[in-house]
Formats: sequence, C-alpha cells, structure tokens
Amino acid sequence: MSKAKQLLRSALLLALTVLLCQCASKQSTAKPRLLEGNEFEAFASAYSSWDNRRSGTKPQELSDEQLEALADLFSQHREYDSSLLNYLKLLQDQPENYYLMYKIGVIFLLKGQLDAAQRILARVLVHQPEMLEAHEALGLAHLLSKQNLKAINEFRLVLSYDAQRPQAHYFLGLAYLAGGEPHKAIAEFETVSRQDPDHLANLTVLGQAYNQVQKFHQAITWLEKGKQLSPKDAKLNRQLGIALAGLKRYQEALQAFLVAGDEAQAYNNIGVYYFMDGQYEQAAKCFQLAVELSPTFYDKAKANLERALKKLNENKPESG
Repeated sequence: MSKAKQLLRSALLLALTVLLCQCASKQSTAKPRLLEGNEFEAFASAYSSWDNRRSGTKPQELSDEQLEALADLFSQHREYDSSLLNYLKLLQDQPENYYLMYKIGVIFLLKGQLDAAQRILARVLVHQPEMLEAHEALGLAHLLSKQNLKAINEFRLVLSYDAQRPQAHYFLGLAYLAGGEPHKAIAEFETVSRQDPDHLANLTVLGQAYNQVQKFHQAITWLEKGKQLSPKDAKLNRQLGIALAGLKRYQEALQAFLVAGDEAQAYNNIGVYYFMDGQYEQAAKCFQLAVELSPTFYDKAKANLERALKKLNENKPESG
C-alpha cells in the first residue's frame, strides 16, 4: 500500500471514530449529560454486572437505558463484539428504533464488515431518510468499499440538507481524494478549515492534496498550521517532508521525515528525492545510511543504493 493510500486510510479510520463518538454521545430522546449521584453508582453497578456475566456468575437484570449505555461504553473502548451483542439484544425489543439500528450499522463499519453495514444503514434510511449521520456512515462504507461515486452522492445529499456541516465536507473531500480529484478535495478541505481551523486531520489531508497537485508552498502553509497544533504528528510531518522536498529544501525535508518515522525510513525517503534530482552521490550516501541503520529489514534502501551506485558509475568520466 502506498504512503498516500495509507494516509487516506488513516483519515477514513479517523472519520469512523467521529461516527463512533456520535453513537456514544447522541441519544434519540435526550441530550447527553453527565451522570449524577446515584446514577453513577447504578451505571457502575451495570458495568460490574457485565463483568460478572463474563466471569460466569449470574448478573442482575439491566434496564434498556443501562444496557444501551453499557453498549456505548464498550464501543468507545473498541470492544465492538460486546457492544454489538448489547445493541442487538435491545433491537429485539425495539425493532423500530432506527437510531439504535444506525449504531449497529456503525459497529459493523468499524469491524470492517462493510456489506452488513451497507445493508443495515440503507434500511435505516428507508425509514429515516433525514438522518444525516446515517447518510455519512453509508457514504463511508461505500468509500471503504471503493465505491467512490456512491460515497460522493451520499455526502452531497447530506450537504443538500445542511450545507454548513463540516464533517460532511471533510468526508466529501476524502472521497474526492480517493478518487484522484485533488482539486475538488482541496475545495472541500478548505471549507472545513474555515469552519474548524483546528481540525488536525483536515489540515493534514489538505496538505496532501496540495502535494498531489505540486503546489508545495500552499501545502506547507496548511501543514505548518497543523504543526502548531501537534508538532510531532507523524502523518502531518511526512506530508511536510514531501512538500519541502518538492521545493528542493532537502535538509528541512529530512528533519520532517525524521519526525515522521524512524531514521532509516527518513534517510531512504530523502535519498529518493536526491536520486530524482540527479544528485546520485548524495542519494547513495542517504541510502547507505538507511542500510546501516536498518541492515536486516530495509531491503528497499539496499535496492535504492544499488541503483544510485549504478547511476554514479554510468556518469563517471571515462579515463583517457
């Protein structure tokens, strides 16, 4: 998998986390609030009863509200099977609770069971066509299934209901980026940045999109804003390294690559740019360092070193 695709997949996983947070916090009948007094004790007791169930002792019976809260807690802690078990039990008694069905669809999405997620979310939308978060989740399921056009249509539909919804613009930008349309992605990501200037993942993919169209100065502008928020973020620093290398600011690019990954990877990355620039001696030195730093595992650097040395030999003047 290419680094660009890895970053895009990471952005998609982060987008799924956004949906997970929605599931945990949004209730169909009331706004979320902190538990108070004996409510906290009751919730703690509910969690304890689940532990007892898993250890084989007989648990106390949970109310539907407690069971849903417990399922939300499991989903937040990425215990998706336990979460799904509770949601499905609730759905047996509440077959027309479509927000609960939406949560189940998101859990299937997070588990990577995309066909199941698509079926459930499509069923939700038959009955609740105005549920924007379900359209977004279905769009992400399409995107992860590489059905980009379907994903784009879902995100556009959300924006037709609410043109100011930043996460829909973000998801649409991801779909455009996955579909090889970085200019359209840039427009969506810049809209998000105006609405939510501290959205780190958005700043990172915005820099990635500008890198893809080789507008490296613009990429650096957005990535430096992200760096102020999270100086050590690996994904952001890798895109910053690409942008700096695109401007032949190789030493600065190397520093960014060093933050983004291990030393061997950083020297191999910058060596590639020296190689493409025809600076074969500098490229060979970088590849040699990468091999020395990771002699057993870095086959890519060894291959690159051999290519650089070959180019050096080809360019040597013949002795008279």
